[in-house]
Amino acid sequence: MKKMAVHSGSFHADDVFAVALMQGIYNDLEIIRTRKDDELKKCDIVADVGGGKYDHHCVDKKYRPDGIPYCAFGLLWQDFYKDYIEENFPKNQLNNEQLLQIKNQIALNFITLIDAHDNGIDIVKSDYKIMTLPNVIDMFVPINTNIDEVNKAFFEAVKLAKKLLYSIVEKEIKYFDDFNYIKEQLEIQNPAESHILILNKKIGYKKALLELDKKEDVLFVIFEDLSGKWMVQNVQISEQSFVARKDLPKSWAGLNNEDLDKVTGVDGCVFCHPARFLCGNKTKEGAIELAQIAVTTADN
Repeated sequence: MKKMAVHSGSFHADDVFAVALMQGIYNDLEIIRTRKDDELKKCDIVADVGGGKYDHHCVDKKYRPDGIPYCAFGLLWQDFYKDYIEENFPKNQLNNEQLLQIKNQIALNFITLIDAHDNGIDIVKSDYKIMTLPNVIDMFVPINTNIDEVNKAFFEAVKLAKKLLYSIVEKEIKYFDDFNYIKEQLEIQNPAESHILILNKKIGYKKALLELDKKEDVLFVIFEDLSGKWMVQNVQISEQSFVARKDLPKSWAGLNNEDLDKVTGVDGCVFCHPARFLCGNKTKEGAIELAQIAVTTADN
């Protein structure tokens, strides 16, 4: 059994996620919260305390490529990302390059805020108070209580962190499966002519499609939702934008059921979102008809 130490007392997202990461690798990992040198020396892993490799409270701290210092969690992720993925997703077919991409994506898109927050760097600029993930973890810290209650709250926060970390890594891994499927379907369906892409299995397609469809041939994607209905959704110009390559027709906006049937001439309609980015039909065939009409309607 391995033993890991983080500091005692109050806690933040850094030490919480550091423990979540390592418990995700070693199921029987013993965790102690201490600042005593004699206890730290008995541990296999020491993070956020003790002045060692995974303690960022040092003058010669290690910096990310963007100039932000690593926190303990960020440092551990750099060394243990592959162990975490192999332990939690043993059936993955990722090569070393893809593993490295996942490591970098999570370090950039997820850990950046924790790295910055625990090093006293404010990177969230807004006129409104934003509840960030570090703030959420801070909400677990009890006020005016004893050390036993603080320790109990720490491990409650770790439970949340373990679930979040697993889900975040899982989605990054799944991206490569989705990418391969989208690439295959683009070659088979030839959307340069139809401007429609039909997905016959449930996947997260947006990121992969934007990366693969550089010519912007696909205007609408058809897929089955969780209720068994078929959706027609437009394609955004980028992941961060609400602007689409093409919107659904104006005359459909906000209509439901028979009202939408009448306007489109297609039976089995369910709805069209007022913002014109999504509409649905009871059948796949009906959704294809809606998408074909939307492609040829010139009212954007």
